[in-house]
Amino acid sequence: MKRGIKHDFTLLAIQLIPVGVAINVVGYQLSTILKLPLFLDQIGTTLVAIIAGPWVGVVAGGLSNIVNGMLNPVAIAFFPVSMSVGLITGFLSRWKFYTNIFGIIFAFFAHNIIPSFVGSISTIFVFGGVTGTGLDFITGAILASGKELFYSVFSSNLLSGILTSGVTIAISLLIIKSIPPRFLTKMKYGYPYIRKGAVSRSPKGGLQT
Repeated sequence: MKRGIKHDFTLLAIQLIPVGVAINVVGYQLSTILKLPLFLDQIGTTLVAIIAGPWVGVVAGGLSNIVNGMLNPVAIAFFPVSMSVGLITGFLSRWKFYTNIFGIIFAFFAHNIIPSFVGSISTIFVFGGVTGTGLDFITGAILASGKELFYSVFSSNLLSGILTSGVTIAISLLIIKSIPPRFLTKMKYGYPYIRKGAVSRSPKGGLQT
């Protein structure tokens, strides 16, 4: 069945967007205040994208950066990163990558490499390589070793992304695991994440909890 943008934006999926944004804002503030070398502002985007699809994830990610930008203007420049996370995560969920260990490992690398590349471009062209976050220390250390700016920024993003992606995906999947099956059955992408035996198909093709 062909799935487009309209397919993802059900009423329930739209109502889930503010939840994802709120989670992202809290995570962003924690990362900023504590100067952590990882970012916790993609958990909401990842959570929403996994059960509501790529396009809902894109909106949740973009809106999160707009809200965070009201508190810290630096965040606005990185809205392409959040949107790429939503898009990648949503499509990987559509293809059921998050339902098995090998798929999750692949998703981990995709969740790290692509946003790191997009983030590096924003960091260099908007801020000249320095954003005032914990990553600046890592970037500076790599620059001091004689490496070029893009290599240094991209490398620091990748190093941070190892922890960021792992934490983000792990927390998102743990939250999804705790969501009641009755709710997941109403989400376009929620059924694969329902605990085995919690929901069964009825003879008429419906869902029973």
